[in-house]
Amino acid sequence: MRILLIHQNFPGQFRQLAPYLSQRGHELVAICSHDRPLVEGPGLRVLRYAEPPKPEQPLPHGSLLWHEGLERAKAVARLCRQLQAEGWMPDRICGHSGWGETLGLRDVWPTVRQILWPELWLQPEDLEGQLEQLGRNTLTRAALSMADAWVLPTRYQAQGFPEEFQGSRLHVIHEGIDTALACPNPAVSYEVRGIRIDRTVPTITFVNRNLERLRGFDTFMRALPAIQRQHPTVRVLVVGDNEGGYGGGDLSGRPIKQLMLEELAGQLDLGRIHFLGRIPHPQLIGLLQASWVHVYLSHPFILGWSLLEAMACGCCIVGSEGMPVGEVIQNGVEGLLVPINDPQKLAQRTIAFLADEALREGFSGIARQAAHSWDQSTTLPKLVDLVEARSQDCLHESGGVGGPGFTQN
Repeated sequence: MRILLIHQNFPGQFRQLAPYLSQRGHELVAICSHDRPLVEGPGLRVLRYAEPPKPEQPLPHGSLLWHEGLERAKAVARLCRQLQAEGWMPDRICGHSGWGETLGLRDVWPTVRQILWPELWLQPEDLEGQLEQLGRNTLTRAALSMADAWVLPTRYQAQGFPEEFQGSRLHVIHEGIDTALACPNPAVSYEVRGIRIDRTVPTITFVNRNLERLRGFDTFMRALPAIQRQHPTVRVLVVGDNEGGYGGGDLSGRPIKQLMLEELAGQLDLGRIHFLGRIPHPQLIGLLQASWVHVYLSHPFILGWSLLEAMACGCCIVGSEGMPVGEVIQNGVEGLLVPINDPQKLAQRTIAFLADEALREGFSGIARQAAHSWDQSTTLPKLVDLVEARSQDCLHESGGVGGPGFTQN
């Protein structure tokens, strides 16, 4: 089959799926808007378009999303016209719906089936928040109205979508992680940014794309003074950029990291806290393999791969109560859960793990075992079955929340 993959940050959600499809002999073309190096080969061709220009006058958030979304849709459609002129037509289109990139594809290939990854339907509690997200949710609704099937990685994310999207076209299948790569390694030892990484020093890890309140970075930082007082040799490795992130930055425009360091000035031993920014995935796996305790906090939002990979590496997890963490971790079974806004409880749980080797070993083994149910050896065949479906009816089989389309039991 010829398969078109569309994701402005490619590979994104297709990190595992794309090479798996290529290995099965499919011809892939990917479209993205970044300029980072990507490995192309006989089975993968990458086309790129320029990021949409910012409007000269500031626009409200929802309007800005639509402005950028329509610009992306035009750019992608023009690239598809070029492919069409070359005589190339996909048998299937797989795309992320969040940036509007697929909105113009029915005008190019009206009969080609689309499978979309919409990721999240935002549900603010108050009217102002709902109006703020009106543009994003309307963008998602428009994209799904032209799709034949859509894929959500977790039950929590799927159940948040309106009733109109809960039918047979919805499939709950996680992208999967590689538990052969993300695995315990007692002998791990290497250097990252001048820091020697191994398992001889008590280590706490905190990983997110951006250091933001949505992911509990402020709570994590407020827990560190108490943790450092109890453990004078504990090392803290923090991975993440200082951009606004999914939840938007502080109203002051300053990075949350800078605000937290000012708030906690004089309370932290900064010589034992290492802010690494964003690092390559192999180094991230090494950090997790060396970690004694991994802290993963999140207000209700998408589930990050780093939590699953930390579990697969055998980390002891201290996570936040509620979704999305609660779908993966039961308190006292695969890890320990705390209220996301309680730094004191977070410090207590973390200190308990650091102080008790037997406790760590018990939770580490259970977390590792639980991570296997999210392995790509289980998830990728389900995704491929959906992509390779030869008929429209097949795209509608095994779908829906709670049905056999689930990857997890």
